[in-house]
Amino acid sequence: MTLLEAIPGIKYEIVAIIGPNRNRLSEMGFNPGCEISVCSKNSEEYRVVNCRGYKIGLRKEETQCILITELSHDEV
Repeated sequence: MTLLEAIPGIKYEIVAIIGPNRNRLSEMGFNPGCEISVCSKNSEEYRVVNCRGYKIGLRKEETQCILITELSHDEV
């Protein structure tokens, strides 16, 4: 699943970064193994996410490049 499909309030782990924005996203701290969550969905085009303790606004195109998996309750 991609970060675009993530539900606010649930914690996820980044599995991979794909697409043309992968280098930029990596430089921003979005790396495989990193814990991430969606703080808010302000619209269909914009998400605010928490990554490494920072709140970052991402566009739809960027969230589609971040592949995630939901963390089980044991891992949280």
